[in-house]
Amino acid sequence: MVVTPERYFYWPRTMGVPQVAVAASLYPYVQSASLGGRTLKRWVVVLLVALAVIVLVSPGIVGRLAEQSLKNSISWAQSESDDLLVIEETFERGWFTAEGRHRIELKKGKLRAAVVGLTGREDAEWIPALLVDTRIDHGLVPVTSMSRKSGSLMPGLASTVSTLQFDPGNGDLIEIPGALYSQVRLSGETVSQYLLEAGSFDDQEAKVEWDGADVSLTTDPSTRSIGYDGAIEPFSVDSGDDSFRLGATEFKGNANRTDFGLAVGSISLEMDSLSVGRPLAVDAATTTGFGKLTLDADSALDGDRVNGKSTMTIADVVVPGFGEIDMAIDVVLNGLDARSMQAIIGTLRDAQGADDPDAALAAVYPRIENDVQTFLSSGAEVRFDRLDVSLPHGEVTTKLSFKLPETAASGEFSWPALILALTASADIRVPVALMELAQSVNPQSGALIAMGILKKDGDFYVASAAYQKGLLTVNGAPMPIPLPVR
Repeated sequence: MVVTPERYFYWPRTMGVPQVAVAASLYPYVQSASLGGRTLKRWVVVLLVALAVIVLVSPGIVGRLAEQSLKNSISWAQSESDDLLVIEETFERGWFTAEGRHRIELKKGKLRAAVVGLTGREDAEWIPALLVDTRIDHGLVPVTSMSRKSGSLMPGLASTVSTLQFDPGNGDLIEIPGALYSQVRLSGETVSQYLLEAGSFDDQEAKVEWDGADVSLTTDPSTRSIGYDGAIEPFSVDSGDDSFRLGATEFKGNANRTDFGLAVGSISLEMDSLSVGRPLAVDAATTTGFGKLTLDADSALDGDRVNGKSTMTIADVVVPGFGEIDMAIDVVLNGLDARSMQAIIGTLRDAQGADDPDAALAAVYPRIENDVQTFLSSGAEVRFDRLDVSLPHGEVTTKLSFKLPETAASGEFSWPALILALTASADIRVPVALMELAQSVNPQSGALIAMGILKKDGDFYVASAAYQKGLLTVNGAPMPIPLPVR
């Protein structure tokens, strides 16, 4: 008997094209069902075999892929940071699971020197490290991960959980609370989440208290991209004479490595407060820090040019011996040459990582001179649309603008030609009370008023300056600038 759709479906005269398409698509399945249970049994067997391969066989195969993906991620992470060294101490891979330990050290350079300085140690060879112990459940369906917290059956290369320890340099390991949970996807992308519950730690040297944290990180070595977001609850460290306090902090951002080597992307940050010193001390000069901080910045690549903008506000910045101030900054960058910019940044980064960073930085200019000339002759625009500082004596407001046209095609590089091509402007407002204070401290500051650079306008002194083609105009008065002759 030939089975036709008409025997199983009622076809009304009003049936349109969509309904006919649905009925026709169901027809093969209806016909298969009519042939008895043989087809169904065959597909059940195929399904069971496929599940057995996925659950039992794939973990061993995928384990190798997961191990290679881990090595690729570590290699990529090291290439992204010149300050970190990742060492694989152990790695044992089984059929369903693997376990490993990696050691993360700070390389010699500015960052490690800063850490050494903060700890007050004088041992330049001191190397603190972070130890990361990781368990990996691998397989297309990591069923073994379900035996632990945050396990998942989401298909991928691996599901991992990592715990952290700090090695202060003497081998006495300190447990770091919280755990890092990760999913390595089939594409090689890794999605990680660090979870920290509220807790505290107290010994004879320091007391540490934290209210928790939830931080997520997504990395993709194939596209050279990073995405992150998270929230850190209040955190404090008190060591007796010194203390560190961080208020509730939220952040979100991403970064993408371009073909020029530069990273572009965006970041937003909101921090309630930060203080270093003794916040409760009678002598306020022993404390530095600030109140609320907000930051929004983004950059993008347009051809071979980088454009970016950034907005930052900081409230209640503590200046020892002066008081509290507020700051607001808006910066815009347009048309920066990506290739020469990366060359300059890379050379400066190498100098900072040298055994003697100060000496290396002092001698760096001859190495970047050609790149600096290329960068400047390629043209750029830098604007400070807002550079405001609120002081106890009033608010100082500033706007600055610098613009260089492209002169690279005009021939040999020339500093005088570059200066003549520059256009710039500045608008500054300073409270009269602040200028009076400055003159009482340093009488020479009054020369700015005598020369007409600052002009009184109500409760402010103002300066409006413009520069173009070698001529500087301040408050309407021209002031020619002598230029060197080649």
